[in-house]
Amino acid sequence: MSARTQKHTRNQTRSLASAAKPKNAAPLHPAIARVSNLIRRRDYQAAAELLRSAGRDPLVRNTLGVCLLRLGHVEEALAVFRQFVLTPGSVTERADVSNACKRNFAMALLMKGSPSGALDVITETREPGHPMAVRIREAVKSWEKSLSWLRRIDWKLNRIEPPRCQVPIDFEPGEFEFEFETDTVQRQFDKPSDNSLELAV
Repeated sequence: MSARTQKHTRNQTRSLASAAKPKNAAPLHPAIARVSNLIRRRDYQAAAELLRSAGRDPLVRNTLGVCLLRLGHVEEALAVFRQFVLTPGSVTERADVSNACKRNFAMALLMKGSPSGALDVITETREPGHPMAVRIREAVKSWEKSLSWLRRIDWKLNRIEPPRCQVPIDFEPGEFEFEFETDTVQRQFDKPSDNSLELAV
């Protein structure tokens, strides 16, 4: 391999690692750097396969959970979030887990058919104005309107959900804890390029 090719390969690797950055500006976990391009392409299946064996770091587990939600694998996503959002052996959320992870846990509960659980978790985050919290509450309100009057009263008064409850959502579920900086990172592996464009997921 020539020196020029080696330099280009190193540049590609650095560019891929910088494709996503955590929102708190902390160093990005290596596993997230590896899957950031897959997530940008919305290849959540491939990303999830890599993340399942990438360790127990909350950032990694949250990213895995979001990928699973977007794939429709709600049961597995819910299990992932429970493992690190809740205190072991209890139903209490851990204080050291970010609100983003808790909102994703709420999203998993909602998609599983537990709007009451989702609302409880959202309330605990104490960020009622966050866009994802607003979307979850609005989805529940729309679902309420679809209930029969008897079911609606039962829900309003007792927080009892009907059997096989399903709350429709009209938005992409889950939120990642990192932001992307370059556009279509996969192009870096197609041809050399020094250009970088803004992108958002």
